[in-house]
Amino acid sequence: MSHENFKKIKICFVILLSFLLFSCAGTGSKISPTVSISGSGETNLYFVREGGFVAGGVLAKLDVNGKEIARLGTKEYIKHTVSKNFRINVSGAGLSGLGMGSDSISGTANNKNYFYIIDVKQGLFSTKFKIQETTESGYRQSQ
Repeated sequence: MSHENFKKIKICFVILLSFLLFSCAGTGSKISPTVSISGSGETNLYFVREGGFVAGGVLAKLDVNGKEIARLGTKEYIKHTVSKNFRINVSGAGLSGLGMGSDSISGTANNKNYFYIIDVKQGLFSTKFKIQETTESGYRQSQ
């Protein structure tokens, strides 16, 4: 193999490796957002992705009212504000998320705070994301 071909293979490997590393980085924060009182006409949604071994390398893609707001890795948090009724969908992101089941939940914008925990449920032949509403204390316990 010539030096020129080896150099091209090395460059391709570095590009592929960096793509894989960056695709595993979530857009959430490792620091929990401060819980605040909702403003007039606004509802705060707080999300946390629990850690775990199963599907730990798959990002959880969060959509609110059809718009992607985050891709959460394990133990990542995000706060999102809405002003109208909302529908939340969580699914697997990227190539590693193909075939993972999704889950959804709806809510009413009523100037309150809502707290959600995203987890992975493993079945015999399937793995899927689950989203469940919790209380503020349940949200804090997941930190």
